[in-house]
Amino acid sequence: MKLRNLFVGAIASAFALAACQEKEQNLGVPDLSISVSEMTFEEAGGEQTLTVNATRDWKVQTDADWVVVDPASGEASADDQTVTVSVLENTGMDRTADIKFTIGMKSKYLTVSQAGPGGSTEALIVYYNDYDKVEAEKTYGSGSSWPYLDQFDGWMNQTGTGAANVEYAYNGMSARANSTSDSNYSDYPGSGKNNMFFGKSAYLATKNIALGGATDFTLTFGTEKYSQDNGSVFTKSEYHIFVSNDAAKWVEITDYTFAGDGTEGRWNLATANFSVPAGTENLSICIKVDVASSYRMDDFKLVISEGGAEVDFSKGVEMDFTAGGNTGGSTTAPESKGKKTVEEFIAAADTQNYYELTGTVSGFNPTYCSFDLTDATGKIYVYSVLDASKAEWTSKISNGGTITIYGKYLYYEQKSQHEVVDAYIVSFEGDGSGSVDSGKPETLIKATVAEFLAAEESSSVWYELTGEIISIAKQDYGNFTIKDATGEIYIYGMTSKWVGSNDKSFSQIGLKVGDTVTLGTLRGSYNGQPQGGGNPVPAFYISHVPGEGGEVVTPPAGETGEYEPQGVTWTLGEKAYDNTSGSNAQKGTVNGVSVANMLKLGTGSLTGDAVLHVAEGTTKLGFYCVAWKGKTAQVKFSVDGTEVTTITPAANTGATGNPPYTSITVTESDYYEVDLPSGATDVKVETLDPANGRVIFIGLKAITE
Repeated sequence: MKLRNLFVGAIASAFALAACQEKEQNLGVPDLSISVSEMTFEEAGGEQTLTVNATRDWKVQTDADWVVVDPASGEASADDQTVTVSVLENTGMDRTADIKFTIGMKSKYLTVSQAGPGGSTEALIVYYNDYDKVEAEKTYGSGSSWPYLDQFDGWMNQTGTGAANVEYAYNGMSARANSTSDSNYSDYPGSGKNNMFFGKSAYLATKNIALGGATDFTLTFGTEKYSQDNGSVFTKSEYHIFVSNDAAKWVEITDYTFAGDGTEGRWNLATANFSVPAGTENLSICIKVDVASSYRMDDFKLVISEGGAEVDFSKGVEMDFTAGGNTGGSTTAPESKGKKTVEEFIAAADTQNYYELTGTVSGFNPTYCSFDLTDATGKIYVYSVLDASKAEWTSKISNGGTITIYGKYLYYEQKSQHEVVDAYIVSFEGDGSGSVDSGKPETLIKATVAEFLAAEESSSVWYELTGEIISIAKQDYGNFTIKDATGEIYIYGMTSKWVGSNDKSFSQIGLKVGDTVTLGTLRGSYNGQPQGGGNPVPAFYISHVPGEGGEVVTPPAGETGEYEPQGVTWTLGEKAYDNTSGSNAQKGTVNGVSVANMLKLGTGSLTGDAVLHVAEGTTKLGFYCVAWKGKTAQVKFSVDGTEVTTITPAANTGATGNPPYTSITVTESDYYEVDLPSGATDVKVETLDPANGRVIFIGLKAITE
């Protein structure tokens, strides 16, 4: 039914030798279990035993010097292995240690608790919040968004001796129940369920923790960085801890540790030891990050300890961490520090305070309520508007009208662009017509595709391009690719005439593959790849010349279940993702069919790998495979270290951005079958080029014919 690419590796001699040797025991997929998860010891100490069952070599990891595990490692086995846990005498307070048993890809934790003459450590917990009072649901906003903190109080689960009168301040923070701290991506025993997600200009301040006379503390919290665009290695310079004795002036604690080893996308503990001057009654702590939509936090705990360097509150700096936060749900206007022109606003570059701006609206995008604001001194892009303002004003704003807002400043590094964020709309004057001519560029620079590709990105310089349509990805939004004698370029959104926002009018033009179209567009990019159109302002149609017999490319219709895995499971390796990968869950639409589970390998700068598992008797792997948009990739298949074959999947315009993918199309040329050696049950797949390391497997199937 499908054109198949058949690959047979040159492996006969290697496997002939293996056939002469005794076949090693097949222990199946990587798995690990321990017979108990908790052990309790008396003050005198002692020993207890447990059993470990591991299908791969295992080891023990712990920082507790009062616990000894023997043996501390073992080989893979189908049989249970007995392990002895010994605990020394405790002459201090009650204590607890988490012992990690791991096979690398999978871990289990044993919690060891021991009583001490000093009594319970609970009395030492001044403040603790696992944010798990009620599990968050993705039902807010349009019905598919995680709640901002002012929309949902299920994260307020504080306990501790000093938690009674705590207040919170926050901005750009949401509560999420995905990518949890107790997942396979966590290197500490996190609480799971909810975690705090830092959006744009985000912070979370916990104010007025009562200290009860204590002066020496340890602050710990779990945190993770994961991002497709901003890297996934925890970076201290992006992650700030501020403390205050009056919730007005703040001192930054830079001497803290993060337990991670530089591995991307892992949860781990951050720890800060500090002391405060005697007589300090209350402590406020604020976590603020500089990178949007990359960091999470969980299990925030302040305990009495031996402390560390004393905080000098006299060196505190005034910072506006407003109580209640400006997360988007509040209808209360934030406090403005005064009026500024666009030029003055950019020059001040104040990311903490609100200022009043007035100007003309252009390029209005009603989907996001984003727009350009222009006054006599310049233009600036209003990226985000508070949810309450968005709900009230989106239907009232039109291009050409005059708007007044309160907003904060942000410089967006990736686009070298000045922006207004968390804007509160004060007023708008206009006819509400959304005039199509308001903001329309007066001058377009005629350019070839090659000249357009060589041009710098700009939100104000418009180009006129002419080229043949070689593919159409989305008829509703107008996503397509054009080509001329100098090259090709992807147009991410085009309207039937200038409107400044995507009104989904592309299909009204009647364009088809083979037509030559002339359009106006800005020079933009996505994930480093040049493109026309885009957000917030799409390209617009000027004219076209019909082609000869061209047709709109319609992908082959798929059947429900065709693109789901069948008879194939896998173990994720480095930089590998599937539908279990939290906010990076690999799912989407393929040829118009909803697909619940795909396998992605690699990132924009790193290769990825996984091990596929099939039943004995499987002779072939069948699958669709596509490379990232605009990229090439090589995927190697091997069994027991011996290469079976390497394929080179084609770039796919729908394989881009974050999942769920909305417009992946595959054809018969994207389908592969790889022959497997006799008896093979584990097949390693890996990308080979870090710069071209992203591929997506769709519909992996075990074939026994």
